[in-house]
Amino acid sequence: MNRGRRLASILVVASLGLGSLVGCQTETGKAAFVGDTTISEDRVSQVFDDVVAKAPKEEPAPEASGSPAPPAQPPVTRQRVLDVLLSLELARRLVKEKNMPPAADPIDPAAVGEALKVPGDSEYAKLCAEWYGLQSVIIQNTPPVRLTDAGVTKVYDALVKANLIQPGAQAEQVREQIAQTPSAAEGTLVATSLGAMVEKTDTKVNPRYEPVNAPVYLRTEQGLLFYDLPFISSDLVTDVSAL
Repeated sequence: MNRGRRLASILVVASLGLGSLVGCQTETGKAAFVGDTTISEDRVSQVFDDVVAKAPKEEPAPEASGSPAPPAQPPVTRQRVLDVLLSLELARRLVKEKNMPPAADPIDPAAVGEALKVPGDSEYAKLCAEWYGLQSVIIQNTPPVRLTDAGVTKVYDALVKANLIQPGAQAEQVREQIAQTPSAAEGTLVATSLGAMVEKTDTKVNPRYEPVNAPVYLRTEQGLLFYDLPFISSDLVTDVSAL
């Protein structure tokens, strides 16, 4: 396995925190603010409750000891719902501001539901379908970006901290691996573009939802690869004019 493929497989399961890019907000009932738009706790609950209600119900099998098994886990978490809602709101604003064209082929929520193992008729699947469509638009209409050594190191250090990659590589080595890995390069492009919108809109997130991530994906011969990246601030990009 070459270095690029190895990094791609690592990034599929990597979830990196937003850190200090987004400010704190503790106002009751508010999950996040994007400019003058509020994502309420009720909105998060609405999407979460809908996907849980539509998920197939499975009776947990008793454990060998005879004790009842713990209840089945929901198909998504409230954190994941907020990740999608926030990423989608930022992406809508970015596409509108940059006058980007609409997605050529809208993504079918049913296909997204199958890939994510959630009900395809749920609002969550529909939101994800829109988000992934906008992600493709952003990738196709944004020039490549280059992270500073500090930006590359931030991503690398987070992977090391999560025990997903061994320590010891230099920033330039990691940069080469990202350049050779489409999923990493495209994911970084989305994360930096949304990071710029975070700064422009003074986005704030309730601390209970930190760290926040942008769910990203790449189409490969093996199918869709899903992984998470943080919104990357502009001070970690060498040419902010592209954002």
